[in-house]
Amino acid sequence: MSVEAGDIAAVWLNSALYSIRPSELLLVSDFDGTLAEIVPEPTLATPLPDSLHALRRLAPVLKKVVILSSRTNAELNGLISVPGAVMIGDSGLPPPTPEELHALKTFNAEAAKLLGTVPGAWIEIKPASSAVHFRNAPISGQEVLAILQPLLDETGLYGLEDLLIRLNPGGLVCMGDDENDRSVFDASSKASIPHLCVGVGSTEVPLDLFEHCDLVVDGPAEASAFLRSVAEWGTAGGWLDGSTQRRAEDRRRLGSNRRHP
Repeated sequence: MSVEAGDIAAVWLNSALYSIRPSELLLVSDFDGTLAEIVPEPTLATPLPDSLHALRRLAPVLKKVVILSSRTNAELNGLISVPGAVMIGDSGLPPPTPEELHALKTFNAEAAKLLGTVPGAWIEIKPASSAVHFRNAPISGQEVLAILQPLLDETGLYGLEDLLIRLNPGGLVCMGDDENDRSVFDASSKASIPHLCVGVGSTEVPLDLFEHCDLVVDGPAEASAFLRSVAEWGTAGGWLDGSTQRRAEDRRRLGSNRRHP
């Protein structure tokens, strides 16, 4: 689906977040498929220039800009440079306990067997997690999940809640595009603070992934348009709290009366 640029801006302007101070806003975004286009070879991914520019404008003025990805921290730091932003790899997972590490190793070994007959599918092993790559395979994400679900249930194999506790923001924006972001959208929708979930759609994404999203845009280019709206608000003094907004409206009315007695 595609959203007109004006509609994207309107969603932001009409959200409850528009009236809080930028210094109270926590922005959490995925990388692949959100800030960068999906590419066949993950090492070739690069952030869209417009998104990178918006994040660099926002990092100094927001409570915090966080890139939360299933990639490793080393990968994120090599792929994106936003001074002041926090890079959280492995989806925010802490180092695994011995029991979790055993479960992860079991999953990796068994998943490799299950996917061994699927050309183009492979498993990337990370410090605290594993990623199943299937973009070059003749199989959908739902089919991959169906294959691996029994193994996931057996081995018992998130970081947003921790961020909310530690940073205590006054508002939250979350952006993501794939199954790894489902738990982020779910946690955001339950937050007691003003929040806005932005789903970045594609032909590969099941529609129910975005059931908790307030806005669904079509790909990273439209995600850039949303970030530009937030950057304009955050850096150009576009925000107004309720009392300030009322005073501004009173001044405009007073000025209009003076010009037209």
